Amino acid sequence: MIDAPEKRIRIDGVARMPVLSALRGFSAPVNVTTDAPGKDAYVLLAADPDLFNRWEAGQVLARDLILTRERGTPDEVGEERFAEAMGRALSDQSAELAFKALMLSLPSESDLALAWHGADPAAIHAARDALRLRLATHLGDALGRLHAALQGAGPFSADAQAAGRRALRNAALGLLAADPTEHNRQRARAHFESAGNMTDAIAGLGALMLLGGPDFDAALASFYRRWKDEPLVIDKWFAVQASDQGADAFRRVVALTAHPDFDARNPNRLRALVQTFASANPARFHDASGEGYRFLADQVLAVDPINPMTAARLVQPLGDWARYAPALGDRMRAQLARIAAAPNLSKNVYELVSRALGAAKI
Repeated sequence: MIDAPEKRIRIDGVARMPVLSALRGFSAPVNVTTDAPGKDAYVLLAADPDLFNRWEAGQVLARDLILTRERGTPDEVGEERFAEAMGRALSDQSAELAFKALMLSLPSESDLALAWHGADPAAIHAARDALRLRLATHLGDALGRLHAALQGAGPFSADAQAAGRRALRNAALGLLAADPTEHNRQRARAHFESAGNMTDAIAGLGALMLLGGPDFDAALASFYRRWKDEPLVIDKWFAVQASDQGADAFRRVVALTAHPDFDARNPNRLRALVQTFASANPARFHDASGEGYRFLADQVLAVDPINPMTAARLVQPLGDWARYAPALGDRMRAQLARIAAAPNLSKNVYELVSRALGAAKI
């Protein structure tokens, strides 16, 4: 029981140094600092019976490995140990399938950019992709077996066990897509074409997006033909393309603003394309050219006379300028200033833009 500002606890009779698994069973967020050696985190990831602590160890390890590589000093031994520990966690028969799916998800690029000021989204993206590739190649056989073994049989079910099977199978496919072998392309294509529910169809489309090329374009066309009369499903179609991390991602997003089904007056459609690109595709939104920032500012100015509340929500990605490298931050501030100088700006947008321009730090 920790019931004082300072408390010392002594445990006798310990034959060798243990691995500390702290705060098991806590239901409230707590920040913990320990002097445990870094190697202990690999043990926690591989074997901690407290599943939150196991997941947390994996997230912290992945974050540190990605940021270490992003700063130019990759820890390749640590990355290999991480992959080995992840393999052991996946082989744990006592863990729920849905939990294993969560284990395979690395910290997002947006979350990684929050770790320190002066972030370089392009470098973070490259470092995160390198760790994903390490996992995909090290665990390729195991992930392939999982993907095959978890294929659904019978009618769709929404129960927790079936949802967990789908989640893990889709997570395995998503990670395999980091390794663009012909086998993985065929696997992703078959996954998409055989999907019997929207969860699997979107996962297959997302994997093909990561792999890129003609297969992705063909899947996009097939998906659109099937669902073009379902507006909420077509929102997903726009969002998948907005999150495309390929070299032509920005060109694709700009082209989609001229698509017959894109209507900036429709808030759901605008968020699916524009906000997804600005918030969920940092490597392309933060391109060094600044074209992503100009595009977002253009959208804010175009939508503001129609829907000030929706336009105001689009400002936030530019408002985080202080988190990024100075060259990027300066370009983001320039677009905020351009918005602020526009005549007849709504109060909603003006307030958020003014606050962002006045922010010295976050």
